[in-house]
Amino acid sequence: MFRNSVMSTASVLVLLSCMIIIGTFFLVYMSIRENLENISNINAISIRVSASYTDEQYAEIEEMLSDLCAESDLLDDEVVYVSSEEHLSQFLELHEGESYTGALIEDPERFSLRPSYELTFSKNASISELNELEVRMGELQLADGTSPIDSDNDISSTIQLYRNVRDVRQAVAAIGGWMLVLLGALSLFVIANTIRLGVESRKNEIMFMRLCGATKAFIRTPFVIEGILIGLLSAGLALGLEYVLYNGVLAPFLQRVTSVTADGIVLSSFMAYLPLLAILFAAIGLVVGMLSSLISIKKYLKV
Repeated sequence: MFRNSVMSTASVLVLLSCMIIIGTFFLVYMSIRENLENISNINAISIRVSASYTDEQYAEIEEMLSDLCAESDLLDDEVVYVSSEEHLSQFLELHEGESYTGALIEDPERFSLRPSYELTFSKNASISELNELEVRMGELQLADGTSPIDSDNDISSTIQLYRNVRDVRQAVAAIGGWMLVLLGALSLFVIANTIRLGVESRKNEIMFMRLCGATKAFIRTPFVIEGILIGLLSAGLALGLEYVLYNGVLAPFLQRVTSVTADGIVLSSFMAYLPLLAILFAAIGLVVGMLSSLISIKKYLKV
């Protein structure tokens, strides 16, 4: 490792840079994932019904929806009824302090909101399953032949929002996976060349040891250790620099750009993912260091 200090330093810097990029992307991905999962009612279907229905019709609707939940593996068993008064209260709470809420408070009957039934579906549901569920819900009919789900119930928009959130999460995960592969290959190439220089300078010594009966494992071990040391050194440095860059640079920058508030976007805590990052960096260092060593010395063990 010390015989080729320039190349060894270059290997550490390249692998360290790759780990920092991977670690930063991982933390950003986890922040995106946490915020997407915290979007309220992302997996909830709200079915608004007419305020003019009778108690018998409300009971009929609730029974139909309960039967649908019992038959479907996607839906939770609970059907939640939200009255017009509860909708109004929730609206006023959400928009507290706004000037236009005064008219609602003074004359709530004028702005009466329709009651609704809330259904919750699994966050692991596929889009095709949700589309089938939408069709089944559209086929529901009351005893008088009318459908309780009218055109004002935009179930499709709920499914579309769920689709968009899932697609964003999958796209970010796919990009992260490709980055891991490409940056890992780059690190492997640089470290392999570093160790190959060391092997090249000692090839006569290696051939002499082979002729004297030294086993391949005996010859290979020092170079494998060198690769592992480069990998672990890079992992340790990357973890420390990642902490400084994320908490000191990236997090404050994202907070300013996105105008983060207590009710807005929340960034992942570095310390919450420290053990996972440490394992990830150590694994990358070990695998890349070991593979690069084995690749570099392979041809010199053929006598």
